Amino acid sequence: MAKNIVLALGGGGIRGIAHLGVVQCLLDNEYEIDGIAGTSAGGMFGAPLAAKVPTSEILTAVENFFKSPDFSRSSSDSDSLVGTTGIERVLAKFIEGKTFKDLPIKFSVTSVSLKTGEEVIITEGDVIKAVLSTIAIPGLFPTRGQDLLVDGGVLDPIPVGPARALNPSAPVIAVPLHTKPADFSPLNTSTVVIDQVPEVIVDRLTKTRLGKSLKNLNVGVELGSDRLAEILLELTKPDVIVRPIVGHYAMLQKVAPTELFNEGYRAMQSQLPALNDALSFVKSIKRITKYTKANSK
Repeated sequence: MAKNIVLALGGGGIRGIAHLGVVQCLLDNEYEIDGIAGTSAGGMFGAPLAAKVPTSEILTAVENFFKSPDFSRSSSDSDSLVGTTGIERVLAKFIEGKTFKDLPIKFSVTSVSLKTGEEVIITEGDVIKAVLSTIAIPGLFPTRGQDLLVDGGVLDPIPVGPARALNPSAPVIAVPLHTKPADFSPLNTSTVVIDQVPEVIVDRLTKTRLGKSLKNLNVGVELGSDRLAEILLELTKPDVIVRPIVGHYAMLQKVAPTELFNEGYRAMQSQLPALNDALSFVKSIKRITKYTKANSK
C-alpha cells in the first residue's frame, strides 16, 4: 500500500516546534511526504522540512536560537514592534538562495494582502521571502512587499486547501496548534517574553490597567482565531487531524523545544490508525475521484 501523504501545517508561533515531532513520527513509520503547505509557523518550519533537512538539525537550530533570541529590526523594515533578523539568520542555514523549484518536497505558504484583504498562496520564487511573508504577524513583525503581505493565519489558520492542491490523491494531515489542556483557562495565557522586551518590563506592564486590557484583547482575539480554525477544519474536511496539546504556550514564549517536539510526536502517533484508515483502498478511490476531478476543472 502506498503511504504518500501531504501536510497542512497550522500557525501558532513557537508552538510550530510540534510540527517537527509530527514529521519525525511519520518518517519513523515510513510515510512518504509528497507536499507541505504551511501557514505562519507552519510555513517557517515547513520550509526546511520541504528541503529535507533532518528534524534533529532544525530542533538544534531552535534550541540555539533560544540561547540568545534575536528579534531585532533592520533599517529597511516597515513599522513593527520587533523584527525577524534572527529568524532570517536561522532560515538561511537551511534554505538560503533556494526557490520553490529547488525543494525536493512540493511546498506552498499562505499570506494575506493588507491591500486587497485576500489570501495569497505562494508557490514560486525565493523561499525565505515567502516564509517572511507568512510569519508577518500584523503589527508585531514587518509587512512584506508592495502588497503588504502579512501572516496567512489571519484568514486561514490551517491551509488544508493549498495542501490538497499539492497532491489531490493523497490524504491531507492537518496539524492545528490551538488545542489546549482540558483544565486550561483562557485567562491563564502565558506571558510573551522576547529579548527586545525585558521580562521585568513585561511583568510590570501586565500589572497595569493597560497591560490587563491588552491581555484581555489578546484572549478575545485568540478565542476568535481558535473558533475560525475549527470552522475551517469542518469545511475543508482534512483526512486526518492531528492535535498536539500546545495551545497554552504563548506565540513567542521561551520554551523547552523538546517538550513541544515530543508532544507533536505523541499526537501523530495517536492518529496513525486514522491515517492507515484514510489510506484504505475505498477511501483512496473516493478521494481521487472527488479531488482530482475538482482540481482538473
